[in-house]
Amino acid sequence: MAISFEGKENVTLDDLRWKNRIVLYFPSPDQNPKFEFDAIEEKLNERKIIFLSIGDVFTTNSKLVFTRDYLQVLQEKYSTEKGQGNWLLIGLDGGVKETKMGEPDWDFIFKTIDSMPMRQSEIRKIN
Repeated sequence: MAISFEGKENVTLDDLRWKNRIVLYFPSPDQNPKFEFDAIEEKLNERKIIFLSIGDVFTTNSKLVFTRDYLQVLQEKYSTEKGQGNWLLIGLDGGVKETKMGEPDWDFIFKTIDSMPMRQSEIRKIN
């Protein structure tokens, strides 16, 4: 993903608005998820998805830098009750499009994005 934030060391979701879709994942304390992005990397890139798993361990598919304090703010704003894992999809416009319990369901996420009007427009431009 070629996104330039020249001179900006710490990125926020506002910086990504209209550039990327975001999947935020907040694993429950008993989960220690391992993510293999290789299998879905092309689909993530094609849909401009940045994935952030915010828990005891921070995982992302991007090279962007987020401060620990900012990740804490995201966790407080978007995670559900302690002890339950959840994820949410944020669209290009910065709005929350989907919120679900459990681990991210990538097939569902890709289908949801592909049904969105802006994604339909992107697909038409590609073809």
